[in-house]
Amino acid sequence: MKLRIGWRFVLAFIALNMVMGELHEQVHISTGYWICGCYGPRDISSWSTCVDCANPAWAFWATATGPLFSCSLMWLGAWLFTQSGSVAKRSLGFSLVFANLPFARMFTALIGGGDEKVVIRHLLGESASPLLPRLIAAVVVILVCLPPVLLVAGKLSNQRRWLIIAGFLVLPLLYGMLYQRMFINHLLKKGIGAEAPLFGTPNLILIHVAVMILVLFLFRKSLVRAFGNGVPPRTNV
Repeated sequence: MKLRIGWRFVLAFIALNMVMGELHEQVHISTGYWICGCYGPRDISSWSTCVDCANPAWAFWATATGPLFSCSLMWLGAWLFTQSGSVAKRSLGFSLVFANLPFARMFTALIGGGDEKVVIRHLLGESASPLLPRLIAAVVVILVCLPPVLLVAGKLSNQRRWLIIAGFLVLPLLYGMLYQRMFINHLLKKGIGAEAPLFGTPNLILIHVAVMILVLFLFRKSLVRAFGNGVPPRTNV
């Protein structure tokens, strides 16, 4: 299967990536709300449960649900790409794998961070060596996040497929850091759109996500036609 990359597809993919990122955060904070009974502070890339959490012993589930959600979508994407007979579903599957940032999850775990390490450290208890949760988290994240990437790469027929795979792994991490973590979080720190009247989420983030959903809707056809439009080629008799 050969990927066709055009500017419309790039815009649609970036929008999907941003929407998936916010859904990841919403899964975190919504779980935290159900457990604690209140929303904690958040920006576009980090969050915490509220100080007056009603069930602090269960609050770690709010950390666990985010990666469970994103990794499930990676595997769904890999399954669609490799198993579906629909060109549209294959195209969507490809984007789902990379829009949920498999490299970011692996890289963060390898440098000793990430939701997975927090959950494993909680499960092991305070008496465990500080190094052990990092090692277990790194191994688990690689075992979960790397196979979908390899499954997609194995079916890709582009001449420079590994360069394409590397680009989809690394570039979302880079522009996400510049645009989301630096630009939007900088605005939030200055108090711009920092009020959070809905879903415990600042207005600026709600506006950002609304724009991304609009872009995704406008260019949705490019996203599902990345590997062809599904119309059989016309033949002459």
